[in-house]
Amino acid sequence: MSKKRIFPAVLILAFLHSLLFSQGSVRFEDYFIDATMRVDYFQTGDAEELSFSIDQVYHRDVWAGNPENLIDDMNSGMYYIKVYSLADNRLIYSRGFATIFGEYRTTDPAGKGIKKTFQQTLLLPYPKDAVLLVIEGRDKNHHHILCPIFSTKIEPEDVNIIQYKPDPRDNVFTILENGHPHDNVDLVFIAEGYTAEKKDKFLEDVNRMTGVLFNSEPFKTHKQRFNVRCVLRPSADSGVDQPTKGIFKNSAVSAAFNALDLPRYLLIDDNKSLRDIAFSVPYDAVIVIADCERYGGGGIYNDYTMTTVDNERSEDVFMHEFGHAFGNLADEYFTSTVSYNEFYPPGIEPHEPNITALLDPESIKWAHLLTPGIEIPTPWGQDEMENLRIERNAKIADLKKQIEVLKKEQADSEEIKILEAKMKETWEFYSNQIKKIGKKYLDLYKGKIGVFEGAGYSPKGLYRSEVHVGMFYQGEYGKVSEEAVLKQIMHLSR
Repeated sequence: MSKKRIFPAVLILAFLHSLLFSQGSVRFEDYFIDATMRVDYFQTGDAEELSFSIDQVYHRDVWAGNPENLIDDMNSGMYYIKVYSLADNRLIYSRGFATIFGEYRTTDPAGKGIKKTFQQTLLLPYPKDAVLLVIEGRDKNHHHILCPIFSTKIEPEDVNIIQYKPDPRDNVFTILENGHPHDNVDLVFIAEGYTAEKKDKFLEDVNRMTGVLFNSEPFKTHKQRFNVRCVLRPSADSGVDQPTKGIFKNSAVSAAFNALDLPRYLLIDDNKSLRDIAFSVPYDAVIVIADCERYGGGGIYNDYTMTTVDNERSEDVFMHEFGHAFGNLADEYFTSTVSYNEFYPPGIEPHEPNITALLDPESIKWAHLLTPGIEIPTPWGQDEMENLRIERNAKIADLKKQIEVLKKEQADSEEIKILEAKMKETWEFYSNQIKKIGKKYLDLYKGKIGVFEGAGYSPKGLYRSEVHVGMFYQGEYGKVSEEAVLKQIMHLSR
């Protein structure tokens, strides 16, 4: 099954039908049974080429999603799965998502033509009759346009479809039960790097992270719309792989730091095991927690959330990564090191709901939330602070050179100490000036919604909605991101 194996006539008809029918016009019972179809597939490629192939298809009783919301019209995600009934050429299910390959293809190795393969999983309600499964991706130069990049026909009666059977190694626990999976958002926590002896710790960690989640909006207000379960498949070893430290573990889903060569990026390397374990329960979202003290994690939209649990920042990391995975929220920082090259191409509006390229100041994504009268774009001292950083760094560099010269000349140690003290004073002086400017604007714009430059790994050309930097800041996502997350909650529950 190769790239762009599409059935044009069927897709055109299906597209026309999708324009004629609203979400509510697709009746679940007309096209689906109350079960889940899991499609495992491979995504292979580099920066320029991409191909797909189906691995295996599975059946499991009960569909976790909301049967009244079968069409995803939120325009969120790097890709979309679209399912068409071959009986009447009708779009009957769609959902936005992202994959790790979508990130890999923006890295240096991918740009050099090094191909990699990633296994991924799609979930859809189990169809009664034959369907066309289509994956669409965003046009490189027009992110608002989704183009078909793969398709395959699936027969629900295919004898090769695997019927799910519980694995005796998996221990299932219920943390929060508010009703039927159709009516609620179903979360499942998966244990990674927890040995059998650490069952109690796993349950304590799940309860702690669940508490953090429901202490934050909009989850706090809508807690009654959630079910939370967790699954422990004991690992042979405690912890996860840490390649840069020469540490390797035999764990349940083979999680490893240094994903995409970024030391803090923690992702799983065994998708099939993850999905086998998660399939123990009906789920809408997967959260993998690792028994590890190191700072790190990852979150991929409608794929999974990953975090360690024993770092002092683990709770914030969890909420941040869950924002990516559940709400399709973009990173709002622009100074930290990442592995991507032009993750957001210049002049292209990002599809994520919480950042913008401000291509049309008259049509801002969060215009309805803007503080009345606020300046667009909203000045927040960025250039002032950057000029001070440049000046500071230049003076520090000059002092370092002077110290190096003195050391080579074996100058008097007191003379060197004087310059070292001056270097420290210079750093502190400029840093304090920068902090003062930052605080001035933080105080000025506290609680206000504007359009602040600096977001999505870029200090220029991308904008966020609040003056502080960081998606999930001091226990809050902020109004714009909360609204986006709430849309996901309402889509999955009723």
